[in-house]
Amino acid sequence: MITLLLQAIVLMAASIVVVRAEPALNRMSKSTPFLVRVSFHMLTLGAIAEIVFVLAGGIPAWQSAITTAGIAALLFCERRMRILFPPHQRRTS
Repeated sequence: MITLLLQAIVLMAASIVVVRAEPALNRMSKSTPFLVRVSFHMLTLGAIAEIVFVLAGGIPAWQSAITTAGIAALLFCERRMRILFPPHQRRTS
């Protein structure tokens, strides 16, 4: 039962990472910093590897499931977090 739960969590979380990170790669311009570009490539490749691993019958470790779910949550919520990214205030002068 725990095995199936871990596999489901990793499949869902890794799918979210691929769905959110791949379009971000396509939208990057030439001026995007190299480290950001490499980071998104590594996130996408790692998520695809996790999906293949689980579909091949592998059982992910609970640490991997938690980490993947956390990354998926960060990528899913990035634009909705107004605390971290406050709206620009207009200057009235």
